[in-house]
Amino acid sequence: MDKKILVIGSANMDMVVKSAKIPRVGETVLGGVFSQHEGGKGANQAMAAKNLYKDTLFCAGMGDDGIGREYIAYLKSRGMDTSLVKIFKGSHTGVALITVGKEGQNIITVAPGANLKLSPKDMRGIKFSEFSHVAFQLETDLDTVAEGLKRAKKAGCETILTPAPAKLLPAEILANVDWLIPNEIEILQVQRGFASMKTAAKSLLEKGVGSVIVTLGERGCALFDKRGERRFSTFSVRPIDTVGAGDCFTGAFAAGLKIFGGDVEKAIVFASAAASLKVTKAGAQSYAPLKDVLKLMKSK
Repeated sequence: MDKKILVIGSANMDMVVKSAKIPRVGETVLGGVFSQHEGGKGANQAMAAKNLYKDTLFCAGMGDDGIGREYIAYLKSRGMDTSLVKIFKGSHTGVALITVGKEGQNIITVAPGANLKLSPKDMRGIKFSEFSHVAFQLETDLDTVAEGLKRAKKAGCETILTPAPAKLLPAEILANVDWLIPNEIEILQVQRGFASMKTAAKSLLEKGVGSVIVTLGERGCALFDKRGERRFSTFSVRPIDTVGAGDCFTGAFAAGLKIFGGDVEKAIVFASAAASLKVTKAGAQSYAPLKDVLKLMKSK
């Protein structure tokens, strides 16, 4: 039986206001349109992977509140296995407050709530041998991420880490990451003293990271590994909402590694196609079906 994909991370309810402009400090902007969407980096990546590769599971911490119950019902309605979702009494489910400008740019503030309750003990209860690829982000406790990465790596899984929100990462975490997927700002924040993504990526590889993929928005992405640097362009689309585009890329990349038998370049092009289609839709988890992703991928 083929092994599955597991995404461990955050689940937030996104409260989104679309506005003509992003407000400056101290400024109030009127006239926005409100909407509510399921989000959180972990859930975004899990749903992106699930959309393209059905054998995907999600592990997260949620509160015993109305938002948490609504979120779990939503996940189940999309066919997601929620057996690894933990409910924490007395905690609220994570919430993100998002403003989206007219060009699709965004600012985000997160109240993590139960996301931070997910613990190293919870990682010790997961049978990682059932999974081939395990993805993490940094909206959960760093000790939990470290424990999960260690156990996943020990079980023979390929590990993926999105270092966001960016923070300095200790050597013991970096040594257990096969695929580090930051954006061009985050790669300069996971360690000190580097002025370019190229020198930062080289240092990360020297510290044990298997490969680094830096997402560059509409400019595509850059892959750094033992072969050096390779650039991949993106697809030309008209963006409506860029919230969750990076998470879509990561989830689709994990799915692509499965679909294309570990072919990294195909997985990257596949992920770029998925993320390009995602930004043409509103909502962090608004994803195009597999057939549309493959069609766009083949257009290049």
